[in-house]
Amino acid sequence: MDRSTFSGRVVLITGASGGIGQALARRLAAVGAVLGLGYGSHGQTAEALAAEITSAGGRAIAVGADLRRPEAPGELVQAVAEALGPVDVLVSNAGLSRVQPLEDITAAQFDEMPAVNLATPFLLAQRAAGSMRKPGSGRILLISRAAAFTGGIAGPHMRRPRPGCTH
Repeated sequence: MDRSTFSGRVVLITGASGGIGQALARRLAAVGAVLGLGYGSHGQTAEALAAEITSAGGRAIAVGADLRRPEAPGELVQAVAEALGPVDVLVSNAGLSRVQPLEDITAAQFDEMPAVNLATPFLLAQRAAGSMRKPGSGRILLISRAAAFTGGIAGPHMRRPRPGCTH
């Protein structure tokens, strides 16, 4: 990554408290990006990452959001914009996966999967795009698991059965 490309640009990364999100945050901080670190349930990890970046001379904040709620993506974009400035780059990296037998999944758990994995990236992009249009240089990166393309045993519940279907 080129420092001139990201220096001073506000980047919102969802799922920043682990794995790919954390690695991206560290790399973007190293090239001068200003970071909004979105997290769901791992607030301490995200706060520690923000502190690590800040102590190394960068700028970062951790912002919690329950992305199962349709209002949360807009609130997250707004919180980052108010604290750091308009979002220049969105990295939608948060995802939800449950490994459990089909018959153990509740209706509420089923509804969470498409809310976080499908609706959230769209809603984040929709909310962030407005501030990106004016300068004409915004970027949106949507990250998904390989299973989104290949399927697998971890997510057989992604399709809701038709009413009356018994198999």
